[in-house]
Amino acid sequence: MILLTAAEWMQYLGHFHPVIVHLPIGILFVSFILELVAWKQNASAILKHSIEISLIAGFFSAILACVLGWFLGQEGGYETNTLGWHQWMGIGVAAIAGLAWLMKKKAAVPKVYRFVLMLLFLLLMITGHLGGNMTHGEDYLTAGMPQPVAGWLGIEAKQDSLTGRKPVTDINEAYLYKEIVQPILSEKCYSCHSSKKVKGSLRMDEEALLFKGGKHGTIILPGNAAGSELVKRLSLPMEDDKRMPPKDQPQLSKEEIQLITWWINAGADTKKRVKELQPDSLVMPLLKSFAGVKTADTVVRESLSTVFEETPPAPDQKIIDQLVSKGIIVSPVAQQKHLLEVSCINFTGFDNNMVSLLAPLADHIVWLRLDNTAITDEAMGGIGKLRKLVRLNLAGTKVSSNGIEALKNLQYLEYINIVNTRVDDRGLLILSNISTLKNVYCWNSMITDNGITVFKKKLPEVRIEAGDKRP
Repeated sequence: MILLTAAEWMQYLGHFHPVIVHLPIGILFVSFILELVAWKQNASAILKHSIEISLIAGFFSAILACVLGWFLGQEGGYETNTLGWHQWMGIGVAAIAGLAWLMKKKAAVPKVYRFVLMLLFLLLMITGHLGGNMTHGEDYLTAGMPQPVAGWLGIEAKQDSLTGRKPVTDINEAYLYKEIVQPILSEKCYSCHSSKKVKGSLRMDEEALLFKGGKHGTIILPGNAAGSELVKRLSLPMEDDKRMPPKDQPQLSKEEIQLITWWINAGADTKKRVKELQPDSLVMPLLKSFAGVKTADTVVRESLSTVFEETPPAPDQKIIDQLVSKGIIVSPVAQQKHLLEVSCINFTGFDNNMVSLLAPLADHIVWLRLDNTAITDEAMGGIGKLRKLVRLNLAGTKVSSNGIEALKNLQYLEYINIVNTRVDDRGLLILSNISTLKNVYCWNSMITDNGITVFKKKLPEVRIEAGDKRP
């Protein structure tokens, strides 16, 4: 049996601070009420004794809250100045609560005692306010204040949509990170991860700090959205405690998550313009919707897959519920079409034996994400039977060219990601027989420059991303 270290115990016990901290608040507030009653009436001995008990109980519970609060503060992730004031104010509350108890017990001069009690009440309010600032942000008292009161006080409405973003006049010339990605992060993430509040030791309001990550490590892996903690957290179910943003905060839309995912997969560059990243036919309309304008295209727009013209019957909800219960994300990709995206990004334990679970949805799945799962070539036979697949992500799996053989009859496949797989030139040659193909991502695979050259001769219009392997 391995015992926890002192530091581990401190980290664990610190999580009880938000629970314990309400004890001194409630107990001391009771003492204030009792003192008001005693002030208006001739206080009996019983009432005096009750006030003394409340004050001493508030004193000891405040000390306990201070200790646990100090443990919690050692984890980091809080604005230093606010944390310092909060800690010292909390110590002040405990000290003055003890002083008030002594004064009450010794029957000190009433006016002096009442002044100390009022000071205690003031400190309690300020300490609680500072704690709220660290936990919920500096605007937690004013956010959502109804009009016209907010207007009278000069409080601007909190932004929670795309309407407040600076218009983009030419989407192709726009800097993707600065003009599109960063505004999304600003609206939905900065309230918890900026200079005003640094939750989880993560700041996202500065480029260098965004890529540095937080206490759990980096959150963005350029070229690997599936392995990026940011995308994983954004894709978790709403009820999951690790989901970001938390369910009580403004959420990113599905389109915003898709855009950030594409940006990371494209290299997470912060300097390039949209046209330099060559967005495909699925991403370009998405970018235009964020820009909120219609502009002349300098990027050729490809037609939407004909699979979206089909309208299969509604899928069996029991099958979907079975997948969701395992942590698999199932979501519609087109309204009233019954076409689905299935993502195992948060269920890396998905293996060959589970592919059969997808079979009943063969007429519905058009986007499938199996990146970083445990599948091998053995699973590819089942995946090849999902005849309506348009987008398939196999990055980070043990799939080889033998498995790619099972995909040759997919008549709608436009996008495939085989990054960090065992696929070689033979697998790429097999893919060149799929006439609908438009995008191939294959860096860190076993594909060579010669294989890419042969592929491009057969399908010159296909965009192939292979890192430094560029013919």
